[in-house]
Amino acid sequence: MKVLKYLSFAGLLMCLASCSEENSVTLKVEAELGGLADYIKLTDQEVVVNMSDEKNDDGVDCKVITSSLALEVTKSVASNYDMDFDVEVLDENHVNIGTLPGFKIEEGYDYDNGELSHFLNAGSVRAQMRASKKVAKLTPKDQEKWNKILKEGAYILIKPGYSGAKYAEYKAKSSNTEVLESSNGTITEDEDTADSSSASSQDWDAMLDSYEEYVDKCISIAKKMAEGDMTAMTEYPALMSKAQEFCDKMENAKGSMSASQLARYTKLTEKMLKAAQK
Repeated sequence: MKVLKYLSFAGLLMCLASCSEENSVTLKVEAELGGLADYIKLTDQEVVVNMSDEKNDDGVDCKVITSSLALEVTKSVASNYDMDFDVEVLDENHVNIGTLPGFKIEEGYDYDNGELSHFLNAGSVRAQMRASKKVAKLTPKDQEKWNKILKEGAYILIKPGYSGAKYAEYKAKSSNTEVLESSNGTITEDEDTADSSSASSQDWDAMLDSYEEYVDKCISIAKKMAEGDMTAMTEYPALMSKAQEFCDKMENAKGSMSASQLARYTKLTEKMLKAAQK
């Protein structure tokens, strides 16, 4: 009976750890921005790329690849193309081993700015990666490609999606552009939006703090059980109920977490997985 209880507890650790570990990879960020380098710099030093299971609007099972990249627009920029990024994955020797869906940036569009109608205002922005594919249409080659990225990926190389794009400093010519300016002429962020973004980030940080405490508690109890202290099993029911709660919340949070928050979550999950494997 004691053995069965211990195996059940180990299974709990494995289940919780597997929520993201098997389908997430952390990659160091490198960039070849060309002319865009005069206007944009990367903020994140690394990003986490995740593949998750979801259902589309028709209830069809899909595999969804997501990631998020923080950028700083050092001065407002306009272009004749969308300012999105292509993505390559490199191994530790900087050899290309595959590609990923591109990062998309939510940008403005100014019809009065002639050819350079696409623009980004100065300030912090976040580029998002999200691509969905029906499970039924996945091929063995698709899975092989993803497995190679998981196993050998070390760097993610960011490049502008359009190599022939033109860039210039953006100065609004239309009163319809979505720019908020302070009295001294500098571009500022809407206070409600800033407060909302800050609150959201703080909420996930608080959640991760709770998750870290939970992981440490699980590992502590597992060690006690491994040493034969079966009184630790009295805390097992509470841990069991918390496991699925954390798993569900974290899975739903991946699309809204920052890269650093997602990286922290992945490291905590790896810590849990290692404990479960001992």
